[in-house]
Amino acid sequence: MNYYKIILFAVIIGLLFVGCSDDKKEEAAKQTNQSEMSARSHKVVVKDVLQASAYTYLLVDELGDEVWLAVTKRDNIEKGTTLYYDDAMEMTNFYSTDLDRTFESVLFVQTIGDQPLTVNPSMGGMMPHPNVKPEADANISVKPADGGVTIAQLFENKKSYEGKSVKIRAQVVKVNLGIMGRNWIHIQDGTGDGINYDLTVTSNDNARVGEVIVVEGFVTLDKDFGSGYKYDIILEDSKVKPETTM
Repeated sequence: MNYYKIILFAVIIGLLFVGCSDDKKEEAAKQTNQSEMSARSHKVVVKDVLQASAYTYLLVDELGDEVWLAVTKRDNIEKGTTLYYDDAMEMTNFYSTDLDRTFESVLFVQTIGDQPLTVNPSMGGMMPHPNVKPEADANISVKPADGGVTIAQLFENKKSYEGKSVKIRAQVVKVNLGIMGRNWIHIQDGTGDGINYDLTVTSNDNARVGEVIVVEGFVTLDKDFGSGYKYDIILEDSKVKPETTM
């Protein structure tokens, strides 16, 4: 009888130990997630707001330091507002043509809100390098422009196109406005391989994500704009003609 009591006692102790271990693991996971979020999410208080045509510039206080942020234009941000951001890319000695002002340092922010941001730890917390292109969209399939080339053809024969004007019909997948005096447009047409499928276009014209456009610009290879903007191939001084909105 005592033998069975000993076995039962051992089983109960084992179950209690497993339960405690699970609780500790869950608590540790929560602490890790909170730590990762706090390490990536920045809390700031808005001290001043400057409006431009494409961006809203915010002078913020972050832990006693004054920092300039640039976000996609918003009309509803007021002084004294508490905001949270996580993705940012610094531009130094940045000149805004709209404001006729040079910022010694400004952080271009992708994600900002009035609530603490939830960050997916697997994605990391830093803004992707400018050379990191959007993922290939398998749903994009755009017919070439008359007299134009595809993105695949351009990459396959880039040496022969260097310095020449080409025409490409494609869909807009990403846009950054007013950086270094130009707009930066990423386009895809459904051609290309697993690496060369996305083309960066600079233009004074605007475009919206989802539009199908025809761009005409000059092919430049190994272009280095500084501030991290370096491209193996880019289409510059481009004219943009929207065709449809997807």
